[in-house]
Amino acid sequence: MCLRASAVEGIGRFTWKDSDAMVPAWWGGKKTVMGQALRWRGWLLLILAGVAGLLLAWPMSTAHAGAFEEGVDFFQGGHYRWALEKFIEAVDQAPWDPERQWYLAEAYRLLGDNAAAGQAYRRILQMTPQSPQAMAARRALDALGEPSLTTFRIPFQKRGASVLLPGKLNNQLIGYFILDTGATFTSVSRTVADSLGVASGGSTVRLSTASGAIQVPLALLDEVEVGGAVASHVAAVIHDLPNVTPNVVGLLGLSFLERFRVNLDLTSGVLVLESGD
Repeated sequence: MCLRASAVEGIGRFTWKDSDAMVPAWWGGKKTVMGQALRWRGWLLLILAGVAGLLLAWPMSTAHAGAFEEGVDFFQGGHYRWALEKFIEAVDQAPWDPERQWYLAEAYRLLGDNAAAGQAYRRILQMTPQSPQAMAARRALDALGEPSLTTFRIPFQKRGASVLLPGKLNNQLIGYFILDTGATFTSVSRTVADSLGVASGGSTVRLSTASGAIQVPLALLDEVEVGGAVASHVAAVIHDLPNVTPNVVGLLGLSFLERFRVNLDLTSGVLVLESGD
């Protein structure tokens, strides 16, 4: 193939014309040139396909990373609070996985919340007492030690079948919690969450309601206090309870109560919470 110039009405135009005579001898003629071009084209297509595959694979693998994998990434990067939120979500998805419980305990420990860490370590011992995580949990519990016994006697109000307890969030009195020993998570209303700047890091959990199952935001509360009993880094869902008065702001669930031994004395109208030995 050669490039030949011609002029039409004063305008330059280039046309292709077959001619072996115009191909330099050192190229080996027309067939050699075409063969080399096809080979280069093949290599180029392979390279482009490989690059496209890498670009597609990376975001797909990132998008399919679960809460546990995201938590491990945060944990290894030293972002323990972000990791804790992801581990809480991951444990909710697979509560009998000792590895997830271990990472949950370690995140609490590294955040300085020894009471919550101890609770998570003990869950590992209950679930899989012979596992490698259980052996490590025993060593961790020995290192943490147990705090001395502290008892809190908290008067409550009855409203129908509900037990109401005054609560503070981040040292601010926010209203009343309904005691719910069957709720996995403590909950706070959207109004309270917005007023105190409580926000989810993107994690959600499945919540069963009277209207069916829904996904709700999961957040970490820096500090929850009920009658002097304080728990830090409390997992909570942001959810409005139906049919409650404005001063009822949420449920007091197991994410707070599991830090204590709980005794509800209905006769005297007192909730007793004990921590330590």
